[in-house]
Amino acid sequence: MSVLDWHDAQHFDRTRDLPCALCARPTPMRSHHGEPVHKVCAEDWNDQHPEAPRHRRGNRDHGTGRFHNDPPKK
Repeated sequence: MSVLDWHDAQHFDRTRDLPCALCARPTPMRSHHGEPVHKVCAEDWNDQHPEAPRHRRGNRDHGTGRFHNDPPKK
């Protein structure tokens, strides 16, 4: 399993926890698109779906792009 590099502050919302898009438990973590998701859930999703775009499950929208790393810093 590859580990995501989410060191940038954009991945943490200090103001509130929202339900994770994948497991529905509260999280302050955010994806690059601002979607509430635990980093571990995002890593697990990427591992289980190596080539697939994200999808809809029931009435929950799981998005259209894979979770990705922060860009390299210069």
